[in-house]
Amino acid sequence: MEMKLSRPQISEYQDAVSYLAEMLQFRKKTESSFSVANACQRLRRVSPTLISLILQKKRRITTDRVHELAKLMNLNATEKKYFLHWIEGTNKSHQEIASFFPENKNTKRKDAHISILSDWINIYVKDLFQIPEFQDNPDLIYKALASVASPQRIDKSIRFLLSEGYLKTAINGKLVVDTELVVADPRISSDKIRKFHKGALLLAKQAIDVVPPNKRLANSLIIPLNDESYEGLLEIIDEFTEKLKDFAERPAQSGDQLYQLIINLSPVGGSQ
Repeated sequence: MEMKLSRPQISEYQDAVSYLAEMLQFRKKTESSFSVANACQRLRRVSPTLISLILQKKRRITTDRVHELAKLMNLNATEKKYFLHWIEGTNKSHQEIASFFPENKNTKRKDAHISILSDWINIYVKDLFQIPEFQDNPDLIYKALASVASPQRIDKSIRFLLSEGYLKTAINGKLVVDTELVVADPRISSDKIRKFHKGALLLAKQAIDVVPPNKRLANSLIIPLNDESYEGLLEIIDEFTEKLKDFAERPAQSGDQLYQLIINLSPVGGSQ
């Protein structure tokens, strides 16, 4: 059976060098194209030699290199802030900072194993079962996804979700979601993740044609960015994404409509 690699949690480490070492190993094991040498080519003031010296504890990590090291480790906004406080020595206590991390809270999130994206419709089939109407009448799922999936493909998806524990049969015999929120690192390169994003965009494209404006929202912002402003925008998106995940975990009445929200930041022209 394939072993799932868990992303190192920064709040569980006592020193920055150990965390840096573990994050680099994690990226090497989960991203086939990743190497420190290649990644450093896109960074400033960080080289493979410097990384080697830091890992050997022959060089200290300084605050002026935190931004680039955060990119090397692929940190989100919260992790980067923690890492900066760590290097600055301003974090009041390890436990106090750790308490702000979503993974240390009572959470319904589950890191997505890449197998759930063996077919990108698995996510939609799973989440439709959060709606009571679909629990009462699973045949509605075939109608809801008719434009993108055949009945045979949906059957296969349901069997997969049951076998992997994403769905379960409740006492009343209905199929219900066992894991409500499944999250994945959007920066990990994977053909399966790309297919899922393309599928999400396909459904969004169809919605623009068939769903009235009072039932959907489409908004695009076109702006010129340089390397620095691009990183600043990524930090804003990371912070917003964490708020979205917190929102999705709030106790609430069951929804009666499944919505998707897509954040897609892509270059459309300019220097490569």
